Amino acid sequence: MSDEDHDPVVSVVIPMRNEMGYIDACLDGFAAQDYPSELLDVIVVDGGSTDGSTERVAERAADEPWVRLVDNPRLKASAAFNLGVTEAKGDVVCLFSAHGVPDRGYVRRSVDVLAKTGADGVGGRYHHVGLDPTSNAVGLAMVSPFGMASPHRHARTRQEVDTISHPAYRADALVEVGPFDESLERNSDYELNYRLRQLSKVLLFDPSIESVYRPRASLRALGRQFWWYGRWKARVARRHPGSLRARHLVAPAAVAAGLLAPVLLVSRPGRRLVAAGATAYAVAVVAAVVQAEPWEHDASTVTLAACFPVMHACWGGGFLASVVEDGLRAVAR
Repeated sequence: MSDEDHDPVVSVVIPMRNEMGYIDACLDGFAAQDYPSELLDVIVVDGGSTDGSTERVAERAADEPWVRLVDNPRLKASAAFNLGVTEAKGDVVCLFSAHGVPDRGYVRRSVDVLAKTGADGVGGRYHHVGLDPTSNAVGLAMVSPFGMASPHRHARTRQEVDTISHPAYRADALVEVGPFDESLERNSDYELNYRLRQLSKVLLFDPSIESVYRPRASLRALGRQFWWYGRWKARVARRHPGSLRARHLVAPAAVAAGLLAPVLLVSRPGRRLVAAGATAYAVAVVAAVVQAEPWEHDASTVTLAACFPVMHACWGGGFLASVVEDGLRAVAR
């Protein structure tokens, strides 16, 4: 990366597939950056969109030379990241969601924190802001420590972390660590960050780096998202056992306990144990809802309360399903 006296070229890789409702806001956010547009290299990697978003990005690229459109025939997000990193011209490479909107100082702050701290990757506050009371509730659940325990989602002070959101990396660190693992349908970013840390690379969370993410618009979509998160987290953990954190096992353990509940209900001590567990969880949900203050964020209180069991059950269930499937395959072999 260039020294502090010279602003580096910054490449931004944005995987896209059928994001007509979001991509303009995302690109508008980069158009409004307080960073020289001639030093921006925004690469939208399209995975076969059919909703007009490909044509829309092509229109913008014709008028805004800092925008490029790249085709992703392999469709996966991990493949999109690899294609974008290969195409990148910058000394700094940001990975950004098409559902996201960067704060006006997102690029500048990312570059400054990288330069001043010597970190290899930085990320910041990931504001989950919906477009209606349901998606606002989903967003509040995702930034709640009870909903998702990852520090990068709710921390408020600069700290070293195991993974980062809307990250900015030194390009040479990405070259050294190698490509995203395209065998992973989800969680390839966490897997890459794990390999970076194994190379003694430093990932920093800094709250001054801000961006918005548009959360899912329904409980069903949220459940599907977390089911796949859980399934692929288990695959990454099997591949890299050292990447597993205690927080990753809480939801699978809770789901496993729930599956054992029918057995426990046949005895009085078991019924008491199930009742105590259910009561404790209900109290925790209520406390998390009160702490999130949905009434201050135009969010549905009922939806917010429902988000927590949906997230925990689907993430934990997906994780366990993946473990069982892989175990059965191993036995069959």
